[in-house]
Amino acid sequence: MIHYIEALVPDRPPLLKRMEEEARKEFIPIIQLPSIQFLRVLLQLHRPKRILEVGTAIGYSAIWFANAVPDCDIVTLEISEEMVNRARKNIEEANLSDRITVIHRDACEGLEIDKPFDLVFIDAAKGQYMKFFNHYVPHLRTGGLLICDNVLLHGMVVDSIVPRRKRTMTNRLRVFNRFLAEHPALETSFVPIGDGIALCIKREGI
Repeated sequence: MIHYIEALVPDRPPLLKRMEEEARKEFIPIIQLPSIQFLRVLLQLHRPKRILEVGTAIGYSAIWFANAVPDCDIVTLEISEEMVNRARKNIEEANLSDRITVIHRDACEGLEIDKPFDLVFIDAAKGQYMKFFNHYVPHLRTGGLLICDNVLLHGMVVDSIVPRRKRTMTNRLRVFNRFLAEHPALETSFVPIGDGIALCIKREGI
């Protein structure tokens, strides 16, 4: 089914298609194509002006976001120096360096933030989602969107048998998903597209 849905996604610029191929060959974790197309439509409805992305990789999703909302600015955090350098190069090639700021930083350490964001997108270390939430969602404006990718973790969050090396991360994601679902200051929906997306609207109280 996923191949059918991917085939329905509109054609992308050569840069994005090249990045997709690089990610496939080098096992670089980027968001799946049906998921990013879904988010592109969502962003055009929501029209965020300021976006915070946790987890840049090679800059793929940041470029999609910037193209979806031409008047938004994006701050994106990445722990790997190699990925930071590659992302900056790709963003420059996309002529988006004036709108996308890549910060070389461990997102678990937080960030000094001077004004709120309209959208927070979390797509970094899956076992650290709760830390990212605590650091950055307080800086999401009321009515803003929190989007988390990979919340189904290849289906492992619903499986009874999980490889030993994945158990801690899987258990943390299960706790995080339940946390989002039950949080009184969030309106949350889980979308089974790609590797699973949690979509939340922030109310008062965080």
